[in-house]
Amino acid sequence: MARFCLALATLLATLALPTALALASPYTEVLKTYETLGAIPPCKYSSPELESALKGVSTFGAQYGADFTDAVRSALTLRAGGRCAARSSLPLIRTARTPPNAAGGPVAGGPLTAATNASLPAPFALLAALAGIVALIAATGAIARLRGWELAPADRWRHAWGEAGYRARSAWGELADRLRSR
Repeated sequence: MARFCLALATLLATLALPTALALASPYTEVLKTYETLGAIPPCKYSSPELESALKGVSTFGAQYGADFTDAVRSALTLRAGGRCAARSSLPLIRTARTPPNAAGGPVAGGPLTAATNASLPAPFALLAALAGIVALIAATGAIARLRGWELAPADRWRHAWGEAGYRARSAWGELADRLRSR
């Protein structure tokens, strides 16, 4: 029992380690600061941390959260310009897309893009059509089963698959018996 508990504790620690590391990554730290302040203080993070945060931005984040990448680039530019060398007390520089938040709290969320009059994208329409076809086929099959209608090939296929499953279970059981007897 002690071995089992030790193995279980090791497994849980192993599974929790990547989560803990992901939570402490430079990207998440910089993003948390950006979400809280609406800007990134250039002197709070080192250049490698800011570059790592910039590399951690996903394609989705780069497309729909360009204001975050702009803020990181702005902080990197200010650091490269010597802003943090003398530890000056200049106020934060906000990016053009970031609305200033006078209260100092989190920036209010809202849509990142303006509404358009565009129709439904073609891939979504195709997926909806495919889902409708699958639902129609499933409903037709369910009604046929409830009414007691059966197709002769369905009986043959059901019997063939049942027989194959029976033979596979039998072969597996025989192999297990042979290995157990050794």
